[in-house]
Amino acid sequence: GCPLVRDVFELTGEFCRVPKRKCHRHYCWEKLRRAEVDLERVRVWYKLDELFEQERNVRAAMTNRAGLLALMLHQTIQHDPLTTDLRSDR
Repeated sequence: GCPLVRDVFELTGEFCRVPKRKCHRHYCWEKLRRAEVDLERVRVWYKLDELFEQERNVRAAMTNRAGLLALMLHQTIQHDPLTTDLRSDR
């Protein structure tokens, strides 16, 4: 039978005991339940896709952060051993 609800969305754990062919109150409840399940699946797929995108962005940031080229381009080299302050004169 159709799962009974309270306040539109809260399941009570009880079911309609009237035979499906005679129950006019819960007409086509199976189709509505399948639609709810499909909608929940789509929401989960969107969330999973969003998480995969976040993971891809984090992995790309991690590979760019620890690259040898980035270390070589951003390293300060002290050419004059007498100079201890490496800031510019500006």
